[in-house]
Amino acid sequence: MKKYFLLAIISCCVLSVWAQSVVQRYERFLTTPRSYVAHKLTGPIQIDGVLDEKDWENASWTAPFEDISGKGFATPIYKTAAKILWDDDYMYIGAELEEPDIQAHLTQRDTIIYHDNDFEIFIDPEGDGKDYFEIELNARNVVFDLMLDRPYRVGGEFFTQWNCPGMKSAVHLKGTLNDSKDQDRGWTVEVAIPRQAVSMSFDNPLKAGKCWRIDFSRVEWLKKGGPEENWVWSATGAINMHMPERWGYVYFSDVPHETNFSYPVDQGIYKLMWAMYYAQADQLAKKGSYDLTVSDLHLSADDLALLPKGARLSLDASPSIYNIKVEMPARKVSYLLDSYGFFRTERMK
Repeated sequence: MKKYFLLAIISCCVLSVWAQSVVQRYERFLTTPRSYVAHKLTGPIQIDGVLDEKDWENASWTAPFEDISGKGFATPIYKTAAKILWDDDYMYIGAELEEPDIQAHLTQRDTIIYHDNDFEIFIDPEGDGKDYFEIELNARNVVFDLMLDRPYRVGGEFFTQWNCPGMKSAVHLKGTLNDSKDQDRGWTVEVAIPRQAVSMSFDNPLKAGKCWRIDFSRVEWLKKGGPEENWVWSATGAINMHMPERWGYVYFSDVPHETNFSYPVDQGIYKLMWAMYYAQADQLAKKGSYDLTVSDLHLSADDLALLPKGARLSLDASPSIYNIKVEMPARKVSYLLDSYGFFRTERMK
C-alpha cells in the first residue's frame, strides 16, 4: 500500500511539473528587456564627466536601475540612471550615480574594478550572444575593459588584453573622494566608445535604424566586506551580468524627438526559445545530456501559443549539442538558437 501511495505522489509531482508552462518555470529570466531610443548628436560635446551640453539635456534618462534579480527584489536605495547619444564615430554614455560617500581605491588599469563601487557597460552590437564587450569604471575614472567570445556559462574566454582603442572617459564628483566625514551627492560618468572598437562585422554598424543589445550595471558595497549590491538597467533575473540575451535594446535614431521603438525580434518567440534553452541547461545538469525532441520538453499549450500562426518549431539535438529553430514562412524569416546561446536570424528563401 505504501509503495503504491509513494508512486502516486511521484506521479502527481511529475504531472505537476509537466503541466506547468516552461515559460512560467523560467519566468524570472524572461521579463521583457528594457529599451531606449538614442538620438544623434546635433553638436560637439566635451568628455569631462559633466553632462551639461544641450544634447545631454535633451536626452531622456533610462528607467532607474533595479536589482539585478528583477521583480520582487528590493528597490536600490541609491538612484542610478543613464543616457545614450551617438554620432558617426562614437556611442556616448552618460550616467548619474547617487552616492552619499564616494569611495574609490583602485588606481591601476585592468584591475578588477568592481572591488570598488563602480559603473559597468556591456555591449553586444550584433545581439547574438557572442563577441561582446565589458567596460568598468570607478570614481577615479580607472578603467577595466575586456572582450568575451561567449558567456562564461558555456566556457567563454575573456580577453583583458583588449583595451577599447580610442575610448574617452571622464568622471565628475559631486563631493569629496574617500572622506566619510562629509556628505556627498554622487558622481557622474561620461564615456565615448568608438564604433570601430566594438564592431565585429559589417552587419550591424552604428547608424540610424540599427539596434544594439546593451546593459549597465552598478556594483555597490554598502558595507565593508559585502555582500555587494548589483543594480542594473535591465534585470537578468540572476546575479549574473553575463546573460546577454537579457540585456536591453538600444535603437539609434536620427529623427529628433523620436520615441517609437519596435523590438527587432518577436518577443513571444524569443521568450519561448530561451525558456527551452534554460530547460535544456537544467536537463544537462541533471541527466548529463540534452533532451532530443520538442516533445521531451513538455511544452504546454500556453508555451506554444507564443508562436505566431503558421510558425514551425523544431529541435535538432544530440545528447551533447542542439539547435532550436522557429521558421515563419509568412514573414520569410527563421530564428535560430544553439546550445552555446548563439542567437541569430536568417532570411528564408
